[in-house]
Amino acid sequence: MKTIYKTIFVIGLGITSLTISAQRDTTLTRQVLLEREYNPTLQDASKINTTPNIYTPVVKQGNINFVSSTPQIKLDNNQLGASAPGDIKTNVDFSKKRGYLILGGGTNGNLDGAAGYRIVDGERDRLDLFGNYDATSGKINYLDKENYLNKDVKAKYSNAGVNLKYQHTFDPSILTIGASFRNTGYNYYGNSFYRPESSSFLPFDYDSRQSVNVFSLNLGLKSSEKNEGALKYIGNIGFSHFGNKYGPTSLTDGISGEQVDLGVNVFTEFDTDKTMGIDGSIMYQTFGKEDWFENDDVYHKYLNVQGTPYLKFLGANWDVNLGANVNFLFDTKVGFSLAPNIKANVRINDVNRFYAEIGGGVNNNTFLDILQENRYVNPATRVGYSKTLYDAKIGFSSGVISGLEFDIFAGYKQTNKDHLYIYRPSKRENYAWSLVGTPLYANVSTGHIGGQLKTTLIPYTDLSAKITGYFYNVKYRDGYVTLVDPVTFSEKKAWGHPSFTAELNADVKPVDKLTLSVNYLYAGGREGAYLSSVNLQAKMKDINELNFRGEYQVTDWLSVNARLNNILYQRYELYYGYPLQGFNILGGVSLKF
Repeated sequence: MKTIYKTIFVIGLGITSLTISAQRDTTLTRQVLLEREYNPTLQDASKINTTPNIYTPVVKQGNINFVSSTPQIKLDNNQLGASAPGDIKTNVDFSKKRGYLILGGGTNGNLDGAAGYRIVDGERDRLDLFGNYDATSGKINYLDKENYLNKDVKAKYSNAGVNLKYQHTFDPSILTIGASFRNTGYNYYGNSFYRPESSSFLPFDYDSRQSVNVFSLNLGLKSSEKNEGALKYIGNIGFSHFGNKYGPTSLTDGISGEQVDLGVNVFTEFDTDKTMGIDGSIMYQTFGKEDWFENDDVYHKYLNVQGTPYLKFLGANWDVNLGANVNFLFDTKVGFSLAPNIKANVRINDVNRFYAEIGGGVNNNTFLDILQENRYVNPATRVGYSKTLYDAKIGFSSGVISGLEFDIFAGYKQTNKDHLYIYRPSKRENYAWSLVGTPLYANVSTGHIGGQLKTTLIPYTDLSAKITGYFYNVKYRDGYVTLVDPVTFSEKKAWGHPSFTAELNADVKPVDKLTLSVNYLYAGGREGAYLSSVNLQAKMKDINELNFRGEYQVTDWLSVNARLNNILYQRYELYYGYPLQGFNILGGVSLKF
């Protein structure tokens, strides 16, 4: 680790010297938005209700915004039906106000809140302090409870964070320094799926709250719009220390470690229509040492060095980005990865667009990555990295009718040593967690096809709808933790992934200060789950969720909101054995001062 700290110090000095040499005495137009890095998802917002996110970058075309990319198949980052403070706009006009305060609460012990204040709002300097807190502690009924130990359980979750961010503007560059602390707490409340006769030797711990702390520092430097030099740049360095309270049981200490991220993107423009550059990054993860390690190879150091040279061309009605992702990997073995990074767009009459891209690269699956993906992973295991050999997408979007746009897309992706989750109690000993996820590695091929529609033709309404179908091919692989038994795992499925998703979003503004939002999400045909402790392959219920939200702007500094989540009172699981909340109500206020 001494080498890493020295590297951070040297790079920090380099960035500082660049900044000092670049400083000039002019004014840069400032952004007047109080930044909030906390971007709550449905998982963080309605706490136990979580459904798939479909990430789509915005493409401006015609006269309305339109999202055209294909969805990521992850059921952990959904923005639909979110009930936490992130739904409430925190844009602040700093000529009048400098901060915000958001408070909310509801059934099942659901609480949420956020606050932020711009301490310094100078011509060249900004200093922001902002944070959030949301939590739940409500009783949940198990979906399958007839013949097992427990029929219901209390699901506990909390998320708290505080951030400090400073920004100084020079003529050719912008310097950013930040620090943050975040704590996530939760219990392993999943159904153990053990019969009552087994309880005498398996006293599972449903009550103890796992606690994960993450402390982060970051430093960034990027070219400003005033930079007239030939080379433009974006550089950043980040350091995070993380640790959880418990290990495989509540009687064992957890794991701790550090993650260092370095990134530099240097590019130049020439011939008025071309850009050439290289985007590089280094990710280093290391862990402490604990006595309860089942396998010394699990918690080892991991280093990923990536370089992406690229060349961009811009035409009158087209643009192309040609590049390649090159990775050198230092894990239990030294590895190498080469994947394309190519994008192309062709516009016809400014309202029609054909697009295609093929990417790929390494998925690090770090401790912090997996915490966001599935916090109920066995603390005694570590998920290894995977390689996406290629991720190809094609599509056509059109906005030929004013106020109406549609998109048709398809794609195919191949990821080697991807991870799926099987479920089992953590250990057969006192105070073990009742149910945790364990990675099962596989080469997974994923295809998808779908379409999306967005319209503003309905009076006072902004509506969008999207449907996507998926198909998979799975071949199991040996991994760090789970060894494949061809008999036990004879059925090769993409456990937990859907075969069809649909979503509908509608924002209605019947009067000037009132906004009503309806969100509906369906995810069906999920490939179920595998419960290794009882050799059970189980289907998972479809996700079928309807949410409603209303917000009224009382004054320019006060708004009130109410949220009705899971109106259909559907009972399903995101992670097998972990049921989600049924119908719940939340309400709150938002103030700007």
